[in-house]
Amino acid sequence: MQNNIFVDTNIVIDMCDNSRALHENSFSCITNYLEKDNCEIFINSDTLANVFYVLSNRSTLNETEVLDKMMFVNDIFTLVSIVSDDVVMALELCADGSTPHKDYEDAVQYVCAKKIEANLIVTNDKRFVSLDIELKMTVG
Repeated sequence: MQNNIFVDTNIVIDMCDNSRALHENSFSCITNYLEKDNCEIFINSDTLANVFYVLSNRSTLNETEVLDKMMFVNDIFTLVSIVSDDVVMALELCADGSTPHKDYEDAVQYVCAKKIEANLIVTNDKRFVSLDIELKMTVG
C-alpha cells in the first residue's frame, strides 16, 4: 500500500538550514521516509516560495547555497499545486467557528494533504490542526 506523506513547510526549512535547532530531527525524519519504497513525500507549491524567502532573508546561506537547497527540495518532494478551490476551502476552515483552524497557511497545507489522501502529516508545529490525518511530530 502506498503511503502519501505530506510535509509541513517548517520541516523543509529546518532540513535546509543546518543552523536551525530542529535541523537534525527534521532531516533524519524525512530521510527515513525517503528510504522506504512505499512512500511518496509531498509539499505544496507555496512551500517552495516560503522556503526560498526564509533561506534568502533569514539564514546565513549565500545565493548559490539557497538555490542548491531549492533544487534539492524540488528533487526529493512531489509538489501539490494550490488551486482556487483549495484557497476557498482553507479560508472556509479558518472562518468556520466550529473548527479549530485559525492559521491560514496551516489550513492550506491541511487541504493539500487531504487532496493527495495523505496518511500522515509531518510537522514540528504543536498548533498544527489535523481533524482526520495522523500527525507525526519531529519534536516531543
